[in-house]
Amino acid sequence: MDEKRLLQEIEEIAEKLSIAIRYDDLMGMDFKVKGGLCNLRGQNVIIMDRRMPQRERIDLLVRVLSQFDLSPIFMKPYIRLIIERASGSSDKPSPEHGPHRTL
Repeated sequence: MDEKRLLQEIEEIAEKLSIAIRYDDLMGMDFKVKGGLCNLRGQNVIIMDRRMPQRERIDLLVRVLSQFDLSPIFMKPYIRLIIERASGSSDKPSPEHGPHRTL
């Protein structure tokens, strides 16, 4: 599967978890960050620099999604495997109470 389609499918999984994805210009800020998960007004949001290559976008999304309980979400088996490989633990928070990082 090409990276564009893989990115699209992983973004759809985030959407099923009610996680919004925003692509913004982050490199021009006073701090250097490529993106991450945060809670913005009560909603989980993944913010990424819009200039990130697709591979880095995929990697960031996979790392973030691996922190959530994905068992109720239908996804293609190879995508589930990609996300599970990124997981360092079987203890996953629920999407409503997922981990949050300050950008």
